[in-house]
Order: sequence, then C-alpha cells, then structure tokens
Amino acid sequence: MSSNSNGPAHRIPSVSLIRASQPASLAVFDASHGQRNWAQTGFSSREMQTNFAGVMESLCRLGFTCASTAGQPLGRFLGRTTLLVIPPPTGFYDKSDQVWKAHAQSLFSGQEIVEILSFIHGGGRLLAFGYRFGDSFTRTNMGELLSPMGCLLNDDAVIDLHILRSTHPLDAYFENSCSLLPQTWSHDGVATVRWRTMATFTILPGIRAQPLALSAGGSCITFNHTHQRISFASQPIAVAGIHGKGKFALFGGPHAFEVGTFGLFNAVGNLHFLQNVLRWLLEPAATRIDPAVPFQQVTSLYALGGQDDPSQLDQQGKGQRTIAYVERLLYKTGVLKALSRAQWTP
Repeated sequence: MSSNSNGPAHRIPSVSLIRASQPASLAVFDASHGQRNWAQTGFSSREMQTNFAGVMESLCRLGFTCASTAGQPLGRFLGRTTLLVIPPPTGFYDKSDQVWKAHAQSLFSGQEIVEILSFIHGGGRLLAFGYRFGDSFTRTNMGELLSPMGCLLNDDAVIDLHILRSTHPLDAYFENSCSLLPQTWSHDGVATVRWRTMATFTILPGIRAQPLALSAGGSCITFNHTHQRISFASQPIAVAGIHGKGKFALFGGPHAFEVGTFGLFNAVGNLHFLQNVLRWLLEPAATRIDPAVPFQQVTSLYALGGQDDPSQLDQQGKGQRTIAYVERLLYKTGVLKALSRAQWTP
C-alpha cells in the first residue's frame, strides 16, 4: 500500500498555512522528509492539506494555527511550535522495481534529530507516524529519531491473515476494542479503533512510555520481514510517552487518521480516539501514563533479549514452512511491494 487515498473527502484549502479564528498555538506538519513523495505512486501525498487534512482540521478546531514546512528546514519552525506532526517520511519511488529507495533529502540529519529531541525535552509535543515494515520499507531513518526516546520502530507489519485472504489489500483492516487500548484516558467515546497494516514498537525498559494501542495477536500476526519472524503475541502498534518536559504519541502507520477513499479517519471510534490522544498530548496536566498489561512487558523483554519466545516462529524447524507461506501471500497481495495506484487497482 504505497499510499492510501485517492484524495481527501473534505474541502481542503490550497494554502500551506491554515489559521485559527484567533491567536493560537502553532502545529507544524513536516513536509520536508519525503511526505510529498507518496504522490509519485499516483496516490495522494501525505501532507497537511491532503491525507492529513482530518488531523489538521481537528487541531484547527482546538484553536491551533496549522503550518506546513513545505520542504523548508524543519529546525526553522521549532522555536515557535507547540506540536510537531510527522507524517510517514519516505524515500524516492522506483516504479520499475516497485520499491522505495533511499534519498538524502528524505533523511533526518543528525542536527535535525538533535533539534527535535531538544524541542520535545524542553516541553514540545510530537505526533509521529511510521509505516508498515518500518524504515526497511520506506528507506528512511525515522527509527534514529525515535530510539533515543526508548521506542524502537520495528521492521515488521501487523496483518490479519483471515481478512487479507478474502479482502483486497487496500481495504484490509484489523480492529481493537478498549481492552487493547491500555490508556484509560483514550477510551472516552471509543468502543473500537480500526487500523490497516502497520509496524510495531519495542519499548525499552525504564522508559517513561507505555503502549497506547495493542494488536490483537492470534491470527492478527506480526511479520518481521527483515528477521524472517512471525509473532502471534499482542504487540504495541502505538506508544504514548514523556520525554523530559514534553510528550509524544507514536503510531506504526498513518491510515487510522487519514482521509480519502482508503483512509479510516471516519471509521468506528477513530476520530474520538484521535481527539483523546490530542487532548492528552496538549493538556499540561494530562501527564498520566497507565501501566502496560503484564503480558506485553514480557513480550517486549523477549524481543529485547533475543530469548526464545514461545509465541514466535522463525526460520528454524517448523517455522520455516509457515514463514514461506506468509511471505508468498504478502508478495501475491502486494503488501510487501510499493505498488503504484494503477497496479493496485482491482
């Protein structure tokens, strides 16, 4: 799924700066690290005024002024920014090979990473999105930005095999109920949240961060293509955390909050869930993070320590055949490829 929208379902202003009706805090949407490149596939870009228009409008309703970096250096904006939104960065699209390739201008520089981390540590807020199979798919370095905050973006993807077998990949999804949303403050008005294929996170021990959403596990597997490993356990697909005086919310994929034909912004409880997350991010007093469920902490330690996890299959023994089957299915359906819009059309 190289992109997920044929265009936003809203009337979207064509300017790069959207102002609230009165003086407001500033929310900056990063458009300097390949977010425009998603349009190279024939789908919409992942910018403030396209796929992320729903997030932008939600912030405007909260009284924010929303601005796009529009390809300019991100550091120029941070001194006056309250919230930084980073849609999925990506490299340059190679149509012939159906892959994303690394592009120097799409990478976060060392200086930018330091600036962003300093911004959060000093009290800034971050809302950031990865993509399925992590940096190994998009050929970017989002992981280098997130890892100093103790959250590792994995080269994997959560996939509901039952739905994928019978549904076109662009329409495939998985859901979780409140039982898989560990933060109680995220439940207001939410019964279910719907997601599309996305990456997971490993949360390092001792970090002031906890899962914000978990995958269901079971037939909703996690497939790590880089390490050729399948996990049947529930995994963090979103994380809420505190870094210094600031806060962050990280998601393994953008589709839940995107507008357009394949976006899920208006699905089930997605909008209310987004509003709850924004409220937690932006309210100074909302600093509580509820402890994770015990089995999730154990799963993270297995992944970190390299121990044998009974909920995982790798290339050893019986796991080899299952991994080969899943990999063939993902290639056949296109989930492992960066297909253009024309190639995705049923």
